[in-house]
Amino acid sequence: MRRSLTDEQALWALGQYRAGTMTQTQIAEKLGATLSRINQLVNGKTYKHLHGTAGQRVTDGGVLYGLTETPERRRFREALVWSQIARRGPDKCWEWNGTTRNGYGWAPSGANLVGSPSAHVVAYTLARGLREAPANLLLRHLCDNKPCCNPAHLRPGNLAENNRDQARARREGRMDGPTVPRVVDDPEVPAPAGWSIPEEIDLPFLEREARIAEFWAQVARRGPDECWPWIGKPRNRFGYGFMRFDGQNTPPAHRIAYVIEHGLTLADIRGKQLNHQCATGDHRNDCANPAHVKIGTQAENMADKKLHGTMPLGEKHHMGQRYPDELIRSARIRYHRPEGMQPTITELAVEACVAIGVMSRWLKGEFRREAGGPVGPDPECPQCSKKPV
Repeated sequence: MRRSLTDEQALWALGQYRAGTMTQTQIAEKLGATLSRINQLVNGKTYKHLHGTAGQRVTDGGVLYGLTETPERRRFREALVWSQIARRGPDKCWEWNGTTRNGYGWAPSGANLVGSPSAHVVAYTLARGLREAPANLLLRHLCDNKPCCNPAHLRPGNLAENNRDQARARREGRMDGPTVPRVVDDPEVPAPAGWSIPEEIDLPFLEREARIAEFWAQVARRGPDECWPWIGKPRNRFGYGFMRFDGQNTPPAHRIAYVIEHGLTLADIRGKQLNHQCATGDHRNDCANPAHVKIGTQAENMADKKLHGTMPLGEKHHMGQRYPDELIRSARIRYHRPEGMQPTITELAVEACVAIGVMSRWLKGEFRREAGGPVGPDPECPQCSKKPV
């Protein structure tokens, strides 16, 4: 695999991807590079000078999986960072509990969140209430403790000041062996409103609140009596919208709406049938108005779908697409209204590649009656008096 790309190769890859002529996987194969390297290139994480973003922080821009980030999702992502910091007293060091690099905390999620994977930069940026770290921000550890993320122990500075801090720590013998934090007698002063740091972190609660907000962002909520159609992209083969919720990958949107409205979880309604009660069939499959959904039985659901014309029958049903209505209608006409020699049921079954019993039921109209065509012999035609068996 190629370890790096030339600027010419990177520009070619960007041109192919932006024009839509090649996928990231195809570009990686063509250049002999890893997929992650191409992904970083097209997302502006590397080769920033080609994107015109050299010296700038590059975040996800508040867009996750094609959706605009909700405030609830932002709070959850920030809480994830703070949950990995061992917060103690305001004057103590708050050490990073996650991965470290060269002694400094390493928060990969911070790159998309604020534009830097350095844990202390992420913590300082969030504590200041900023959405993105300043482009040329260099933070000095006033405590000389690399994994510390206490914003009171971090002060913006320059490279010369940072080097002087390290030289002083060496002279004082605090750089040999385990780091011995320096007592901070001049902590960084917060903004007048104070540090923006959550006091308590309940990750499961925040994650569910984020999911709820993202769910409603994909529903067109209208009047209380109207249908609320699903406008998100994910849909299953039956036309129902879905998204990951309560640990399930593809629960239908109307089930999610029901549990949100009634303060339940999907586990609480496992095995229960939820039926749409919409007045019209325009949005019955994708309606997410909880007022239009109630617990019922499968028999009630089937009867309701037939009443409103939303029951997929015949070739509209995923199991019936192999045998179009025209095929069945033609078989009925040839058998019940023959022009010349009447074909046998066996011959028709072989032509259609179905069992003889299935063909017999098609001809009688016991199955697929909606396909049309005659389901019995013409009483005025003596030649057609033979009955299907």
